[in-house]
Formats: sequence, C-alpha cells, structure tokens
Amino acid sequence: PFPHAPQKLANMVKLEPSTTVAWAAILLSTSPLIAVSGFSSIHNHLQVTHTSSSSLASSVQQVLRRRPLAQLSRLHSLTEDDEETTSDESPSGSSKREMLKFAIPALGIYLTNPLLSNIDNAFVGRTVGPAGLAALSPATLCVDQAFYLFSFLSRAATGLVSRAYATKREDGKTGGNLEAAREAASPPLTMSLICGAALSLMYAFCTPALLTKLNVDPRLTTSATSYIHWRGAISWAALAQSVCLSLFMATRDAITPLKIIAGAAVFNIIGDALLCVWPLNAGCGGAAAATALATLLSSGWMVKSLRDGGLLPKLRIPTKKEMGDLLEFTGPLLAITFVRMAGFMNMQKSAMSLGVESLAGYQLCINLLVFFILFGEPLSQIGQTKLPSLIDAKDKDQVKATYKSILVLSTIASLGVGAVAYLTALFGSGVFSSNVGVQAVAQTTAPSLFFAVVATVMGIAVDGCMMASRDFGFMLVNGIVGFLLQAKLLQYTSSISGIFASFTARLSMYTVLAVGRTAFGFNTIGRVMTADKEVPASSFL
Repeated sequence: PFPHAPQKLANMVKLEPSTTVAWAAILLSTSPLIAVSGFSSIHNHLQVTHTSSSSLASSVQQVLRRRPLAQLSRLHSLTEDDEETTSDESPSGSSKREMLKFAIPALGIYLTNPLLSNIDNAFVGRTVGPAGLAALSPATLCVDQAFYLFSFLSRAATGLVSRAYATKREDGKTGGNLEAAREAASPPLTMSLICGAALSLMYAFCTPALLTKLNVDPRLTTSATSYIHWRGAISWAALAQSVCLSLFMATRDAITPLKIIAGAAVFNIIGDALLCVWPLNAGCGGAAAATALATLLSSGWMVKSLRDGGLLPKLRIPTKKEMGDLLEFTGPLLAITFVRMAGFMNMQKSAMSLGVESLAGYQLCINLLVFFILFGEPLSQIGQTKLPSLIDAKDKDQVKATYKSILVLSTIASLGVGAVAYLTALFGSGVFSSNVGVQAVAQTTAPSLFFAVVATVMGIAVDGCMMASRDFGFMLVNGIVGFLLQAKLLQYTSSISGIFASFTARLSMYTVLAVGRTAFGFNTIGRVMTADKEVPASSFL
C-alpha cells in the first residue's frame, strides 16, 4: 500500500551493516507487504557510517575486563552519542538511527508481558474452556488495572532519572551521570515497595468484596479469586520491577532488561505447562502462579544487574525536596492514570453485561489490543528519555527532529501493527479458544480492533512527548473529557465491536489535540520548536 515508503525511510536513516536485519524485522512486524516489496530498495540505499571504529574497539577491549554487562551497554550508547555529535549527519538522520538502536530491544521488553498474557489465555481457554477465559476478565481487571494505576511511579522515575542522567559528571562531562541517576531513582523505588506491600494486603483480605462490587457471575468467582490471590501476593515485586525497568531505560540500556525479561518469559511458559496443564492441572490459579514466580525471578535478576552496574538505588525515606520533586510528577500522573483506568473499567462493565460468551470474546480481543498497542511503547520511551534534556537545553533542531521522527515512525507502525491485529482476530481466534461463539465474537470485532490499535499506538507515542513536556494539565483535562465522551458512547453500545469503537474515539481525540497543541506552540516542547515564531500566550484544553 505504500510502495515508496521503504526508499524514503532508507534515505531518512543511516544504518550500519549490522542493523540491516533488525531494520527488516521492524518492517516485517509493522507491514509485511512493505518489508517484502522494499527490502532490496532499503539495502541498496544503506549508507554505511565509519567513525572511529578502531578507537571504539580498543576502548571496549580495555573495559571488558573490568566492566559488568549493564555498564558496557551504557558505554556503547554513550560512545555512539559522542560519535554522532561529531559526524556530518543531519539531526533527523542521527535521531532516527538512535531511535532504532533503542527501540528494537525496548520493543521486545514491552511485548513480553502481553505476549505472556495471551499465552495464559491460550492455556486457560484450551484447558478450562470459555468459563475459565471469562473468569480471567474480571481477575485481570482487578490486578492489571491496579498495577496500571501505580504506573505513575515508573513514569515519574523515567522523567526524574533521565534528567539526572543527563547532568554533568564529576569529570565535568555532560551525560552519563550514574550517581545522579541512582539518587533520583531512590524515592520512586522506595514508594513502589510501600505501595506494592499495601496492594498485597488489600488483595489478601478484600478480593471477595472486589468481585462482588464488579457483579461477577458466581460461576466465575472461584477461578477469579485464585488468580487474584496469586498475582496480588507479589504486587510489591511487580511495582518495584517496573521502577527498575524505568531506571534501565532512562539510562539508555535496553539490552540488559531485555535479557532478563526474556529469561523470565521462558520460565513463565514452562510454569504454565506444568501448573496449568500437567501434572497439577490448576487452571486459572496455575497460570497466575507461573506468572507470579516469573515476576519474582525477573525482579531479583534486575536488582542484581543494577547492583553490578553501580545503579542500584538505596531504600530510604525521601527527603522533603525529593518528595516535592516526586509529587510534581506523581500528583498529576496519578490523576491522569486513574481517569484512563476508569475508562477501561467502563469498557469491562459493558462487556460483562453481554453474557459469558461475549465476555470471553472481549477478554480475547482486549488482550490482543494490549499486546499490539505496545509497539508504540518504545517510541514513547524515546520521547520520555531523550526529549527532557533537549527541551531543557532548548535545542530546537534536535527537539524538532526527534518529535518528527516519533510521529513518522509511529504512523507507519500503527498502520502495520493494526493490520496484523485485524488478521489475528479474524483468522487466529481459534488458537485461544475452541468455542465457536467466542471465535465469532473476535471475528466480528476485528475491524474495530484495527482502528483501536492504530489510534492507540499513535496516542502512546505522542503521550511520551507530552510527558517529556510536562503538559500534565492538558493530559488530565483531555482525559476527563475523553472519559465522559466514552462513557456516553458506551450507553448506546450493544456489542464488543461498539465497545472498542468508543475506545478508538477517545484515543483519536487525544492524539489529534495533542499534536495540534504542540504544532501551534501551546506547550513547552511546542514553544521550543517554534522559538523563532510568535506564539499566542493562550492555550486550548
């Protein structure tokens, strides 16, 4: 559908030979037609960059004997940054190449958890049937949405650490300040453990009340309770792991956490087979137990890697200033996250009113949505980690190049990923359920799922830029308006397809207004990009 896209992309980005296969993999994951028809075009237009390769090799050889893996990953990132600043590349080309080097492993990280959720669905759907799959819907709502509510801690950690990491080191050089990054991560890590412990206690004593409040079908209560108890018991580890992951990402190391998450994923799949199928045949509880054990493994592994890399924060009560800096992020982010979570809860309640079979189909489709929209997360992380220091430095050219690159790549990715999501729901629903009725629900929802994925991938990428700009007021007001709009639309829906259509309307409104707000210079990032233009003092929404 886009015959000239491969050539244009190749002209915009300069790739090293070792990146050719990875770039082809990105295109394959976003749009198979583009990748197959244009691979030879990309290969012919590759421009190989040879800058200081011998000096880099000698430096790596000297450091290999005394630097752990996490530090080596950051050393490579910093060395590449130094080379790019002295090369003749345009800001746009340099920005896109950096993005690809960060985005490829980051994509693997963010896709792992939803991929495992879909694997859980497949195990439960095949062994327990539609009732087990339907039970996962309220159970994951109680657990995953609560974790999502506390995601403001990891987002705050990303903002605080990325700015601290870009400050001057003791040797006077700018960037790569591990000590400052470690200190900045201490308050959110401490708070994540406190909040996680409180969540674990809540799940231990309040799960029956939660399910009653959600009007869960009594036939599903036992399975849902078992799932929530297992997942809820390790809430403290899950929240701490999300902050540790943000610390890795903010210091430009996506390789180390990718290896950790991949190892835990393999462990989780083996656990699903042993606990959910044979020999224990524990159903929903077995799937939750496998996920809980894998979370403990990955959390401990991350802590060890951070300690080896000199980045492990100390657990301590934050000072008054640190709490102020943390609350500057967490206050508005908590409100924003709560509003967004409320929208998901409304969708869930609407689906629950349509019967067990429709609810099972909704669970299948919502897990596909969560999986595919995370293709936008690496671009969001780039916005959150790269843009803050550029905005603080008022580097107009780099800010504009980075923002433009995020928009271009997210547009291409959203269309390709949306198409794959559509085909998966249309032809692959049988993998997750053998029930014909559930498969029919997924197939009829496929077109709505396509538009929902496209709108959300774009929205997630733009959201990272808004976070970097600290445009929390706009995000909150827009979130409330979008929530009210979606709630009104849900009153007129009588199908799973209509539920996803309401979600698309909400995300589309946010993305369009956010891009327009930035383009006209109504927020910090927009004012930096339009510094030589006269910008109105007022703002909208």
